[in-house]
Amino acid sequence: MSIFIISNRAVEKPRGQKERFKEDGREHARPTFRIARAWVPEGDEAADYELISDGFDQDFDRLSKELSKPETAGKSSSQRKGSEALFYELYQAMRQSREKPADVLFFIHGFANAFSDNLAHIAKLKKLFIDPEESPAQHLVYVSWPTRSSKVFTYRDDQRDARATGMVLARLYDKLQDFFRAAFLKQQQPYCGHRIHLACHSMGNQVLMHMLEHLRLPDLEPFFGEVLLLHSDVPNTVFEPGEPFARLEKIAERTHVYMHRSDDALWISRFTKNGNKRLGRKGPRDRSVLPQETFLVDVSNLRQEEALKERVVDHWGYLESPQEIADIQAVLRGEEAQAIELRHLRQGEAQYYYLVDPGTSPQVIQRITGGAS
Repeated sequence: MSIFIISNRAVEKPRGQKERFKEDGREHARPTFRIARAWVPEGDEAADYELISDGFDQDFDRLSKELSKPETAGKSSSQRKGSEALFYELYQAMRQSREKPADVLFFIHGFANAFSDNLAHIAKLKKLFIDPEESPAQHLVYVSWPTRSSKVFTYRDDQRDARATGMVLARLYDKLQDFFRAAFLKQQQPYCGHRIHLACHSMGNQVLMHMLEHLRLPDLEPFFGEVLLLHSDVPNTVFEPGEPFARLEKIAERTHVYMHRSDDALWISRFTKNGNKRLGRKGPRDRSVLPQETFLVDVSNLRQEEALKERVVDHWGYLESPQEIADIQAVLRGEEAQAIELRHLRQGEAQYYYLVDPGTSPQVIQRITGGAS
């Protein structure tokens, strides 16, 4: 298992200590990123990390040639820098796993997360989506971008940082494409047979939106398997023609949009930031424009076993709701949308599902989905 952190926070080096990401509460997004290897100590509730030396002149042709040479396969990790280290180590780990899936989960967090929150969040994601035996995801790449508050109701305007981070991730995507073409098209390295999944929570979807705006068109490689848009803090028009999320079908196999009609955090976002209706509350404004492999998952009716935090705000179901967590795990396993347990199709639609609690009566399900009572 590998865990990496990608961050465009500033880096500092206290005297006599190793480099660390800066976390003084006044961080802003930088136009460059650094990469760190991370781990979760046994029994701990937060990750720790060590920064990888920065690399400015990546040579992906050279790197891809090294992949097939036994004498360089064991080259010291410390000798690889920046995105070279990230791509090389992940590919080697995925290629060497033959008996079970070794997918990568690429995660972009939302608003109101200090860096210390990020480290605790990494540990929670590992526990929920990496550690379970049946999970295909064995590696985590976590994007830590500089939001500055850990309290939901002190919602800061982080749109500028989300925009800058999206531009940074677009450059990372370009680097991944360069590595892919060098390794697989030029050097004809074997495909590992595993997948990369992308998940974005809340305002992390704004980061994704700006990344999509800055990708090089039209030559996009479809690197992602499943895309999970979790309680998205973006306008409900983003899937319409010419809008950023209309490009998701070019880079991913499937997209699942998780939404809650009573998401108070998104209600606050709408009425304190820009007034646009949010995707994560009621879904896209025009569902007729959705690509065939884009599915809506309405979790508004889940109530059993929810933590108090989720019952109050309805914004963190992917961490707090057992039913939503199980649904996400099924998506990562590649189960067919209509076959996932506890999903029920909205009457008259082919891509809109309601997620219900176990034991919900057929009569209640009919009422929820719009069927006959």
